[in-house]
Formats: sequence, C-alpha cells, structure tokens
Amino acid sequence: MTSWTERYLGEALRSIPDSSRKDVERELRSSIDDAIEEQVEAGHDRLAAERSVLEGLGDPTRLAAAYSGRPNYLIGPDLFPLYRQVVPRLIAVVVPIAALVVAAARVLGGGSYPDAIAAGISVAITVAIQLAFWSTATFVFLERADAARAARTQLVTSTGRWTLERLPEPTKTRVTAGEVVGEVITVLITIGGLLFLNSLATTGPGGADIKLLDPALTTFWLPAFVVILAAVGVLHVMAFVVGRWTMPLAVVHAIVEIAFAVPLVKLALDGTLVNPAFAAHVGYPPLAEGDAPAMLAIAVVTTLVTGWEIVSVFLRARDGQALGATIRSWGRSI
Repeated sequence: MTSWTERYLGEALRSIPDSSRKDVERELRSSIDDAIEEQVEAGHDRLAAERSVLEGLGDPTRLAAAYSGRPNYLIGPDLFPLYRQVVPRLIAVVVPIAALVVAAARVLGGGSYPDAIAAGISVAITVAIQLAFWSTATFVFLERADAARAARTQLVTSTGRWTLERLPEPTKTRVTAGEVVGEVITVLITIGGLLFLNSLATTGPGGADIKLLDPALTTFWLPAFVVILAAVGVLHVMAFVVGRWTMPLAVVHAIVEIAFAVPLVKLALDGTLVNPAFAAHVGYPPLAEGDAPAMLAIAVVTTLVTGWEIVSVFLRARDGQALGATIRSWGRSI
C-alpha cells in the first residue's frame, strides 16, 4: 500500500532533474512531516492532518515547476496537469477505436485480412501523431496567446480545487496510455499473424493450393479467434478508461483469455490444427499429429502465456481494489 505522502512525492519528483531530485525530496519530505506533526500535536487526526498538509501544498506538478524554476515544456503549471490527463486518454481511447474501425471497413470492403491489419496499424500511428500534435498545439495556444487568457482562466477554474483524489494511481495498478496502445497493437499484429498463417499454402498436384491450416478452421474457429482477440483489446481500453483493472474486468478478461486458449490447445493436441495434406506434401506427416513437437510447443506456450496474463491482471485488480478501499476508508475518516 502506498501512502498519500509517498504518492504525492512520487508525482512531484517526476519532473525534477536527477541532479537535484534527492535534495528536493529530502527538503519536501521534511517539510511535509514537520507540518503533519504540528497538526497532530495540535490535536488533529494524523490522516486528516496529512490530507490537509498535502492539499495545502496543491498540485504536485505545479509544486515541481516551482522547485525546478522552469515551466513544464511549452505548457505552464496551470494547464500542464490538465494536458497530461487529457492527451493520453484521447490517444488511448481514440487510436484503438480508429484502428479497429478502419480494419473492419477494409475487410467489409473486400480487402484482404493482412491489408486490413496493415491499414489499421497505419491509421493507429497516424491518428496518435495527429492527436498528440493538435492537442499540444491547442494547449500551447491557450497558454501563450493573450486572446485565450479568458478561456485559460475559465478552464483552470472549472477543474476545481485540487484534492488528493486527483493523484494518479500508483504505477503498479495504473493502466497507462502507452500500455493500452501497445496491447491493442499487439492484438492487431496477432490477428494479422493468424490470418497470414491461414493464407500460407503450397502448390499440390494439378496446381491446387494446399493450405497450412486445416480448412475446417476457417469456417468457425478462425473468425472466433479474431473476435476473441478483438475483445481482449476492448477490455484493455475499458481498463484504461476506468483507470485500473477492477475485479469484474479481471474476471471477464480471464473468461476471454480462456475462451481463446482452451480451443487453441485442444486443436493442437487433437491434431486438427495443421492440414494433414500440407504436412504430407512437405514430407513431414507428423507435423499434423497432436503429439508433434510443434503442437506440444503451441499447447505449452499458449497455456503459460494465458496463465501469466490472467494472474497478472488479477494481481493488479487486487492491488487496485485494496488501494480503493483504503482511499474510501480515509475519506470517511475525514
């Protein structure tokens, strides 16, 4: 469990140069501890005193700017906290949606699956760059332009008084924008890999194509795997929107992961994943058998990766749940 003070210091010290970070941390920690002890000696509850002192210091990002003696890049300390909240959320939500929509539109328009995946990734990169640039440009305009002074003041005022609840979740439990974008891109690449494997074929007698994967897979399991993988990407976006993995999201995530892993392992071990005709044509009939080294490797790797994904998400949800309970308890005590 991370205390309010530790979370506050962690956020404040992020933008402090390495050369002066230890000195600033020592000074800031000492000031906070002394102020808390003063209130405790005056008869205040320690948790209430800690909240009062930290909220009195205000937004840690602005405090860091005051210590460093320079603005946060192009955007000043008044708008920078809002900028850091808005832009990553825009990217993490809009980019995956744009990528999935474009990929789906390409498939519905008659395009090939590999082309659709490539188009989705290309659009994801383009949209991310455009969002980051124009969002930054907007905040820079609000910060620098005299004509935007009234809008800037209204925007800062509308965010309300800074409270401890605005501290970001600890890194261990927080779902970051980079994480969710990376997960969605990984999902798209995985879907593309499945579709690429499905397109692999060798030329048999009479010039007929012999597919690598069993043709029976394309009627049900291949589309099902694509839908399940897309659901995994959607769950990561939802976790980011919520701010962390919750137990209900973790349970759904586990169900979706198992729905992908169990059929894949079963198909591999049953020997119904690889087309027997393909294995015979390339001169290695055991490739299509369930006890083939390649099939055993697929089963083992799929089981291990799925287990790790499920356990890691549940651990993050548990930590986030404990943190949320602590926050609510502290809020009630104050």
